[in-house]
Amino acid sequence: MQRKALSSALRRGVGVIACAMLGLFTHAASAETRAILIGVDHYEHAPPLRGAVADARDLEASLRGRGARDIVTFIDRAERAPVMRALDAMLARAQKGDTIFLTFAGYGAQQNAPILVLPKFDPRQARDNGEKIARAELDSMIDAFEKKGARVFLIADASFGESLAREVDPRAAKLVYRSLNEGASAATTKIAPRDFARSVVLMAADAQFEAPELEIVGVGRRGALSYAVARALEGAADADGDGAVTTAELIAYVRGLAYQLSDQRQSVAVVEPRGLDASKDVIAQLGRGVGVQAVGGSPAEEEEAAASSGGGGLTITPLTPKSMAIGPGQSLPPAKPAALPPRPKEPIRLALRGAAAERGTGAGAHAPFVLVGADATADIVWDAASRDALSGGDVLAHNVDAHELDVLIDRAATVRWLKLVAGKGPLPMRVAPEGLRRKGERVEITIGGVAGRNLLLFDLTGDGVLQLLYPLASDPPIVQSSDYRLSVVAGEPFGADQIIAIASTRPMPQLEQALRQLDRLRNPAKVIDIVSQFSNSEAQLGTVGIFTAR
Repeated sequence: MQRKALSSALRRGVGVIACAMLGLFTHAASAETRAILIGVDHYEHAPPLRGAVADARDLEASLRGRGARDIVTFIDRAERAPVMRALDAMLARAQKGDTIFLTFAGYGAQQNAPILVLPKFDPRQARDNGEKIARAELDSMIDAFEKKGARVFLIADASFGESLAREVDPRAAKLVYRSLNEGASAATTKIAPRDFARSVVLMAADAQFEAPELEIVGVGRRGALSYAVARALEGAADADGDGAVTTAELIAYVRGLAYQLSDQRQSVAVVEPRGLDASKDVIAQLGRGVGVQAVGGSPAEEEEAAASSGGGGLTITPLTPKSMAIGPGQSLPPAKPAALPPRPKEPIRLALRGAAAERGTGAGAHAPFVLVGADATADIVWDAASRDALSGGDVLAHNVDAHELDVLIDRAATVRWLKLVAGKGPLPMRVAPEGLRRKGERVEITIGGVAGRNLLLFDLTGDGVLQLLYPLASDPPIVQSSDYRLSVVAGEPFGADQIIAIASTRPMPQLEQALRQLDRLRNPAKVIDIVSQFSNSEAQLGTVGIFTAR
């Protein structure tokens, strides 16, 4: 089941893991960082969520751990009256130069315009039920804060639409979305997005789309937006390693991480401030006690091997190959060894539909796994009747036999780990058009931030085959343009491809050689070993998926 696939790129791989902050926000000495945080899992008239309360607690810990003192948190019991009183009281306390975080994790809905849904909201009586907060009300509140000289970060980890970026296969585990439109009017009035002089609005999805709750390895069920904002404020968004996080770095990090964690099901909507230069607006200053986790490896001399571009599946065409050239007179000092996350200890959850587990099922897997019931939450679902393997609502691969499930278990564990690495500062990657692609349809992948960097691209197909995508044959390793694009045509075998890109200012000859040795082989467990051993401290990783069907 070989397929030709794509990959993304790694740039700088530095992720902050211990933030001894001199000060989270850089204001005048009298300025404060204040926050109102709302997290709702339990609703009286709607199914429970599982990650919204954890989102609020995570953001609270991130802010308190870095010096914020004026924080009001509502957990589940978030009726409208006390929430609005808290907003009014915080407005009264706000001073010039303050930064105000207003965060909500829970359900959203449409009532002609977006609303945030509070625990007692009844969608069957949507018009008469006041237990909601309209986006327009929050916009007015932001205006009021700005008139006092403060600025706001509004984090709305809820969704308002009914559309999906990609349909979910009904045989897979059901995804939970943070959109509640049942019984309420889903009609949307076209309202131009408000922009503000100094404030930033981050929403989990555009008004017409739904945002899923994700299972993040080692963390649990979460909203991608809240999780990414918390990590950004802790320092992971510091893309240039200068010890400061700017508004532009925070936005780029949050967009990229949510997009990659959700396998392109979620695209964060952003309203940026019009009255300041976001690239120079420092919102978090990291202290000298910062511990840095690098994504990278050690270089060595290598023999360059030519690679053929044969194979089936996705047909790939590089759109900008001539923009690449080897830098003249290149001479770099030895790279530092990488400090990457360990292999995830959480077992892969495997569910069998239409078949009982046979003795030895999955026994050849290197990664830990556990068999769960067909109706339980699973990382991999194998349909014995169709021989399809599914994950996260998508078909991973077709025509999979029971004895091949060990390879899929290892692939799932490897993709988990790659996403953990990317979470330290993902390389920007986008897929267009998004969604499920049919036979013969073209997809373009854009990899940003790669100018002047050595680039490696490879793919893990749905059934675990590794395919090296760049460099092939005489391709120069260093990209000169800021973006590199690949054009892909969907073809057999259909399913899922995970594209991985690694970019570094340092050469990566040993890593490239190791990838060449794995090229066209089904050994996904080995990927963690070679990336951990041979990537370098300057490297950055990104990963996106391509999903195809006949």
